Amino acid sequence: MVVKGRPRTGAGGRGKRAAVLDAAVTLFLDRGFDQTSMDVVAAEAGVSKTTVYAHFGDKVELFRAVIERGSSSLDFDLDQAMLSSVDDPQERLTHIVTKLLEATTAPQYLALIRVLTTEAARRPELTAAMRTLGVPHVVDVVAATLLEDGQRHGYTLPDPHTYAALFVRMAAAGLQMDALLSPEPRHDSARLAAHARWSTTLFLRALRSQDPVALPEAPLRNAGDAFAVFEPPHTD
Repeated sequence: MVVKGRPRTGAGGRGKRAAVLDAAVTLFLDRGFDQTSMDVVAAEAGVSKTTVYAHFGDKVELFRAVIERGSSSLDFDLDQAMLSSVDDPQERLTHIVTKLLEATTAPQYLALIRVLTTEAARRPELTAAMRTLGVPHVVDVVAATLLEDGQRHGYTLPDPHTYAALFVRMAAAGLQMDALLSPEPRHDSARLAAHARWSTTLFLRALRSQDPVALPEAPLRNAGDAFAVFEPPHTD
């Protein structure tokens, strides 16, 4: 998720909705959820409070829209990675993980995670709003790549989306935690790329093992997990 805000330049050219979202990004990250009012967002965006409510029914809906816009930006980057990558699934998966790590260790993303962590206990509606966005697109992209790798190397995943979600957690969580806890977060592209290659190689090597025992089914899913809904999209 890449959370992008832009300097305030007035609402005319870019549209009032975009101006409100830009202002909300800045204010949520600077002040947190509770200290950001719809009045302040309207003033920052250069629009009326009525305009803010016309586009977003309440502050939770506005926060959800901020998350959704950031997610859409990362989704585009991941789709471009799929289209521009080499034919080898392992190289493609490495590239996807690198893009994910670049986005989720960026300063604005970390600031948003801190807001969510601080507010989650008192404001469960924020977490609920995030869950309404569904499965992160990265899980779909990784699942498709794992399916292709399985076809090439002779293994079958019992639940590709669950395995994809597991891989995303394994590949990204450690560096994200390091970045969150570091007093001066570093965005070292070479380190992120090396970690992506290492974690991808280990995961695929395990899946490609010639062990005749079938791959295990995933454990029961917890409805409280961020990636609780792993089901692939339904098709007719």
